[in-house]
Amino acid sequence: MTEGSVSVPVEQYERLAALAAARGVTPEAQLARLIDDAYEGLDGDAEPPESLPLGVCDADEEE
Repeated sequence: MTEGSVSVPVEQYERLAALAAARGVTPEAQLARLIDDAYEGLDGDAEPPESLPLGVCDADEEE
């Protein structure tokens, strides 16, 4: 992947920083993970619901 810059609004940066702090990484590293996850999602290979982290559900799942 190529290096570049990303502009993040202040409100979203605060949320990103809080999420990064909870995971023990820098906001920049967390943003890179989110971008990588988004690119992986483009493959169309969805993970089975049982492999998702606790609190995350499959959007297609009906209750």
